[in-house]
Amino acid sequence: MKKLLYVMIVVLLGAVGYMTYDVITDMVAYAPEQAETPAADESKPAGADGNSEVVPTEQLQAESTTQQESTSKAERKTCTLVSVGDVLGHESVIYANQNADGSYNYDKLFVHLKSDFTDADLAVVNQETIFGGTDIYPYAGYPNFNSPEAIGDAEVRAGFDVILHATNHTRDTGEQGIEYCLNYWKTNHPDTTVLGIHASKKEQDTITVVTKNDIRIAMLNYTYGLNGYSLAAGKEYLVDLIDTERIRSDIRKAKEMADFVIVFPHWGIEYQYEPNTEQKNLAQMMADEGADLIIGTHPHVLESVEWLKGSGGNKTLCYYSLGNYISGQTATDRLLGGMARVTLVKEGDKTSIEDACLVPLVTHYVWSSNYYTSETYKLTDYTDDLVAVHSIHGYDSGFSVSALKKLAEQIVGEEWISEK
Repeated sequence: MKKLLYVMIVVLLGAVGYMTYDVITDMVAYAPEQAETPAADESKPAGADGNSEVVPTEQLQAESTTQQESTSKAERKTCTLVSVGDVLGHESVIYANQNADGSYNYDKLFVHLKSDFTDADLAVVNQETIFGGTDIYPYAGYPNFNSPEAIGDAEVRAGFDVILHATNHTRDTGEQGIEYCLNYWKTNHPDTTVLGIHASKKEQDTITVVTKNDIRIAMLNYTYGLNGYSLAAGKEYLVDLIDTERIRSDIRKAKEMADFVIVFPHWGIEYQYEPNTEQKNLAQMMADEGADLIIGTHPHVLESVEWLKGSGGNKTLCYYSLGNYISGQTATDRLLGGMARVTLVKEGDKTSIEDACLVPLVTHYVWSSNYYTSETYKLTDYTDDLVAVHSIHGYDSGFSVSALKKLAEQIVGEEWISEK
């Protein structure tokens, strides 16, 4: 009996084993093909999952640097600024641009440089003489100037964005003349930025900030005086006068509001090529407070250009005087002016000057019994043929292209001069 039971167990186990072999064989026969897994290359370090590719550290660093450079380039913003000196409305300038019907058009004053003004992101001009209207005073030249508003119209058409009005001639037609001028700008050219004169104390206390290409630029404009005139009590806000403590306060406020601060002071001594002690001291104070750029006017001739170092280690560029843009003055040095050209760059939260130069300019006029013209050229575009017909020869026999070039290099220095 035991022997029979043993035989039955053996037979049963054999059957089970045969069935198991068939099932396994069928599974292998019908399983989908698997790609052969290559043997691991022991010469390369394995990734976290044992099979991932590991990028060399040098490659990761290079990719990181490229991404940072790309981000930096994306954040880089630039702004080009040009600024010219005094538009000085002598009678020869006024009447050289009068039409036969008695109206005025001053486009010719700016025609040769219009592309420079329109191509710049920000173009600035010093309007030396006031637009006082003719209700009380007629249009007039020296000494109490009153210029046609048509000059302002031409400035806007030429591409100027900012008008400087704080000069020693601002009050030449009285306080009503300043108010008339303000109304003219607000009524006819409300989008044009006017500096240095204000309709109220509130306006005077408001720092002007213009944004160009995502760069916030604060601008301040002051004059040393008003040719002996004073402003009525309660109307001191009409004109921004140079006052050390006020300038300090304004620059500090401007630094809080803007990426870049420009000060336009009307200062110095007429017809001197070098800044005086007062200009030097004021410029250093502005630099110490953090002004980034200083562009001066008033001397009617070019003055030097230099970098200043502020007390905080900052750098400030100072053009002490741009001279005249247009005038009827009768000496070679007073017909030589300059256009400041400055490129600002903003990277992240830092804005600085990337490039700066001065382009020499020359005032050209012809006066005869039946023909008047006044216009301004770049010195590089000025020719001996134009020199030959210039009316200055009756006053200054030394006027020539070579004399102008030599004088520009003497005053400003070749390193600052650009022919473009």
